[in-house]
Amino acid sequence: MNIFVCIKQVPSTNKVQVDEKTGVLKRDGIASKMNPYDLYALETALRLREKNGGKVVVGTMGPPQA
Repeated sequence: MNIFVCIKQVPSTNKVQVDEKTGVLKRDGIASKMNPYDLYALETALRLREKNGGKVVVGTMGPPQA
C-alpha cells in the first residue's frame, strides 16, 4: 500500500496579518508549525504502513521553509 499525505505549514499564532494587495499571509517574524490535522493524517498513514506494509510519501507547498 502506498500512501500520500499532504502537509501544510501554518503560523503558530492566530495573530496573523494578510497583505491586502496580494492576499498572502505576512509570515515575517512569525514561527510556523505543522497543521495539527495533517499530523494526525501522517500518524494514521504510518500506522497503516506498519500494519499493511508499503510506503508513505509526504508532500507540501508553501514558502521555502515549508
